[in-house]
Amino acid sequence: MQKIMVGGGCGFIGSNLISRILDGGVRATAVDNLSTGHPQRIKNDRYQFQKGDLSSSRFTRTLFQEVRPDCYIHVAGMSDPLPGEKNPVQDIEKSVFPFLNILRSLEESGGAGHFILVSTGEVFGGQNSDIPQESETPRPDSSYGVSFLMMEHYLSVYAPRLKMPFSIVRLSPVYGPGQSLEGETGQMTFWVRAILRQDKGETPRLTGNGMRVRDFIFVEDAVDAIFAVALEQKTGVFHLGSGTPTSERDVFTRMREASGIPVDISYENSYNNGPQKRILGYRRLEEELGWAPMTSLEEGVSQTVSWFQRWLG
Repeated sequence: MQKIMVGGGCGFIGSNLISRILDGGVRATAVDNLSTGHPQRIKNDRYQFQKGDLSSSRFTRTLFQEVRPDCYIHVAGMSDPLPGEKNPVQDIEKSVFPFLNILRSLEESGGAGHFILVSTGEVFGGQNSDIPQESETPRPDSSYGVSFLMMEHYLSVYAPRLKMPFSIVRLSPVYGPGQSLEGETGQMTFWVRAILRQDKGETPRLTGNGMRVRDFIFVEDAVDAIFAVALEQKTGVFHLGSGTPTSERDVFTRMREASGIPVDISYENSYNNGPQKRILGYRRLEEELGWAPMTSLEEGVSQTVSWFQRWLG
């Protein structure tokens, strides 16, 4: 493995992934239109940066012809489930169309050595089991989940045509230092900011009763697993969560304890944010790569709160 390209390489997950690739001694190219990404997130100047719009056929054709990566990892597109509930077309325009354009450009340029789509556990809805296996058929109940499942299906159609090995890595909510207000853990960002800025009138609020359960995964663990899949050129579907069921209320409590600031919890009406419980775990990653997460929730939350304390001054 000589060269890896990351679409969405300046976002929260993408920037951490670029750093992990470089630490592993592999050359990396970050591609981003910088609509929400920031190059300064990457604390390393040994990577190549390409600014451009992945929905532009001219840009993507030239990009793949020039770089010719051994592996392309896609973490671009919509990262927040909420906007799509109000405007489903936005999920299609910002996620599916650019992804399909990439596949068509690869068809013209000869493909990539290995294609990895970083997907989401949101492809599983209320009709799925609480602990879905990789082989379970996804039945999403949100526009966000539907858009990612469309990308998974498009990849499964195009990859065989190109004789291109591919992987799909479905993530549980990813958190850690540098996370933004967008994304599946955006609510966690609101919580820690509100805890640290009570003097500015911010109040932390939990959706519903705070008992929605997920197996939150620390960002360094998440990118380590994705890089391992790329390095070993493993194919198929992989689930990537911590395997530890944790309620949103428990995450909030741990954030409050890590900050050392007493604050009451407020609640607001629930919205359609998926089933009450979903645990992805990491079964295939452990069986085939011997991989397991290294960061406990307590340690991950502590690092996240410390980062925000420094960032907010």
